[in-house]
Amino acid sequence: MAFIIFITLTTSHSFTTTVMVSVVLGVLGICCALFSTMTVVCDREHLHIWIGHVIHRSFSIRDVVSSKVVGAPWYYGWGVRLVPHGWLYRVSGSHVVEIVMRNGKRYMIGTDEPQRLSDFINGQLE
Repeated sequence: MAFIIFITLTTSHSFTTTVMVSVVLGVLGICCALFSTMTVVCDREHLHIWIGHVIHRSFSIRDVVSSKVVGAPWYYGWGVRLVPHGWLYRVSGSHVVEIVMRNGKRYMIGTDEPQRLSDFINGQLE
């Protein structure tokens, strides 16, 4: 975004081009604000994930078979996406908690404290 702003300010453009660039930058700015944070909350019954204030996903702990900390390669990216091992929910970091559900689906959940989350989930499964 900074590069686009720099180029826009240092070169001459038509009014239409300036307006279009401004709209694109505004949309990018809103997306960055909405999707820059992730909150993971786990209690005895549910695991909740919020990315920004837009995306929410919830899992029942009763449906979880196992949980472990795994490395997530950088090329899996960040955000919500389908990766080879299932769905990834991550906004930062290189380690995630992989949960396996009773139906065989896998989810990779990023958190600042992956071991703590995995230990808590495994403690609820016993």
